[in-house]
Amino acid sequence: MTAMGCESQHRDMTLILGIGNPLQGDDGAGIRAVELLAERNLPANIRVEEAGMPGWGLPAWLEGWSSVIIVDAVRMGQAPGTWRCFSPEEVRLVTEDNLLSLHQTDLTNGLALAQALDILPDSLIFYGIEPGSTDYGMDLSPAVNHNLPELVDKILADLGNSEA
Repeated sequence: MTAMGCESQHRDMTLILGIGNPLQGDDGAGIRAVELLAERNLPANIRVEEAGMPGWGLPAWLEGWSSVIIVDAVRMGQAPGTWRCFSPEEVRLVTEDNLLSLHQTDLTNGLALAQALDILPDSLIFYGIEPGSTDYGMDLSPAVNHNLPELVDKILADLGNSEA
């Protein structure tokens, strides 16, 4: 399918993309967030996907969507389980100071490539949650596990507000 076909297919749709490695504890928080979202009754124009660790492949995930929300584990220097919303500009600025995503190099490089290819979506929002432990294992830390449903509710609330 050509890029034009992708654009028309995903226009006026929102992709919620979970990033992370679910085999490394809280690094899988983005993946778990989209699993929780997939259990909800979402509007037909919302799609959730697990991207794993897309790195340089991030532009392929972004291409053709009018709106993309990325959920990832983020080192912000806060208490584990603390979450926040970032704009693309904040992601670029914060990653330069080595404070953001556990996948900061991959994320910023992927975003830079998508921008250079002129395929960034019209709306791009990041939600990050501070990890407690990224040791090997599939369980989330108690703080992240406790706060993740609140983050998911916030994403859903923001989606409702953007459609109003």
